[in-house]
Amino acid sequence: MKKFRRYHRSPLYQVADALKNIEMETLETINPFVLAPWETRIQSDVEAMPQLHTVPGGSLQVAVSSSTRNGLVGFGVAIKKQPPRYRKLKLRTFSTTLGPRLEQNPFSAELAALAHTLNMLVGLKDYRITLLTSNKAAALTMRNPRQQSGQEFVCQSYKSMKRLRRNGNHINILWVPTNADNKLLGLAKEQARTATQKDAALQKSAPRMKSTTLKIARSHAAPSSDLPENVGGHVKRIDAALPGKHTRQLYDRLSWKEASVLAQLRTGMARLNGYLYRINAADTDQCACGQARETVEHFLFRCRKWTTQRTALLQCSQTHRANLSFFLGGKSSSDNQQWTPNLEVVRASIRFAITTGRLDAT
Repeated sequence: MKKFRRYHRSPLYQVADALKNIEMETLETINPFVLAPWETRIQSDVEAMPQLHTVPGGSLQVAVSSSTRNGLVGFGVAIKKQPPRYRKLKLRTFSTTLGPRLEQNPFSAELAALAHTLNMLVGLKDYRITLLTSNKAAALTMRNPRQQSGQEFVCQSYKSMKRLRRNGNHINILWVPTNADNKLLGLAKEQARTATQKDAALQKSAPRMKSTTLKIARSHAAPSSDLPENVGGHVKRIDAALPGKHTRQLYDRLSWKEASVLAQLRTGMARLNGYLYRINAADTDQCACGQARETVEHFLFRCRKWTTQRTALLQCSQTHRANLSFFLGGKSSSDNQQWTPNLEVVRASIRFAITTGRLDAT
């Protein structure tokens, strides 16, 4: 009975109690990864405000801004379009009330604005599209999406950008400091304030953000000094350490290409038929060698197509051959607290994958 009372008073129980009346189906789904490691990320600039360059198809600037007032969250968009052949500039603005403050936040509103606008632009051809935002967290998230709140909007944006690129459009995102005098961002901010006027009607159905929901639930369950910190859509304890020491050891000294290859091998989300077939991107899960499913383990240690390239890899260890965890820097249950990954072996695995060219985008 005493244990039950102690648990009943615990912050974890109180958070669960605060969430009990919320329909879990309304919460967003956060997946381990937003994009496959080989997918192209959007170009971004968080340092300076470049000048637009005229291109044959034309130029287009999109400024997005968010507002939180009167218990509501909304976003505004301002679009400046320079059609080809120096025709007259076109300016368009609009606003959307995204949801109540108990479910949304300025960060999610910025991402929603980008997703909504990019979907509108899908029909364009041969344009240089520049996305402007004064929310640095949103700009960095678009450049390098992670396991975080707002994933659904990021996924929508990348699907639209993929279609836009097929039509010859060039897209980049730019962070502009709030103290910068940017007229287009000023127009977007005015529209965002319009979206959060009193009694404004919701114009868009959006999933409830987990980061916001958990933060509010924790605020009712814990003293202010124990509240989580909301950074760029992530909810974490203030004393949390992300990324961990192990992760930093593996990735900090790698180039972008090497890190991308290692991420594919460690997660299994690789350009191998075993994974591609699972996501309906390949007709079969079988390896081209015809011997087995093309998994990461089969690719690294068994596929006969890569026997020559595998020679240097197998020379790294006589006792751990075919041990996938060892070759990819994983820690086993038998390893003690002083264990560190064998970075030479990990690099050998990466070099093998790069040499085969099997994980390259086609």
